[in-house]
Amino acid sequence: MNNYFSLLLILFSTICNAQKLTDKFEYKVTYKLTYKLDSTNLDESKSEYMILFAGDELSKFSSRAKTLTNPIVRKGNTAHTSREAVTDFQYIILKNRSENKLFFTRTIARDQFYYTQEMDQFEWEILPEIKKIKDFKVQKAKTSFGGRDYVAWFTFEIPISDGPYKFNGLPGLILELEDTQQHYVFEFYGLGKLRPKLKYKINLSQFAETNKTE
Repeated sequence: MNNYFSLLLILFSTICNAQKLTDKFEYKVTYKLTYKLDSTNLDESKSEYMILFAGDELSKFSSRAKTLTNPIVRKGNTAHTSREAVTDFQYIILKNRSENKLFFTRTIARDQFYYTQEMDQFEWEILPEIKKIKDFKVQKAKTSFGGRDYVAWFTFEIPISDGPYKFNGLPGLILELEDTQQHYVFEFYGLGKLRPKLKYKINLSQFAETNKTE
């Protein structure tokens, strides 16, 4: 009986630990995303700042608004949402490089959901073109994803195989990315090295697991 109880305890502990993601983020990368959500009005575009935090094994990508700690601005007896906290992108994307897993999380009303994908969804073609983005030497690459063709510029100077949204798999950090129709354009805005490193952990057992279609 004791052996059976111990086995259940170990199994439960293993499941819980598997749903916990922890790391210390060393880099904060800021992108300016210019996008066109309305396919019937492609002359109108919007923009937001997006943040990628990257550590040794884990990264976290979301809109800048999702990272704000105080999204409600109170004045007198009324409250309103700060303009800086408004976003069209309510997701948070976590990439676990050691396990090749991508976790797409989303809060809908008060409910939290996530689905899991493999990270290596991209077949990159690295091209010979080279240019400068700010102080970084970058090289061109292209891929197709989700029915769109994309061009990326990555740098070997930051040896993190990561980038905005779900993109990863190049031998360096993606600084710029756009689809060939320019519906989504990620421009490099800034890079910060975090000292001390920023501790991060998330327990996915607090989320309901689903799939992308649902």
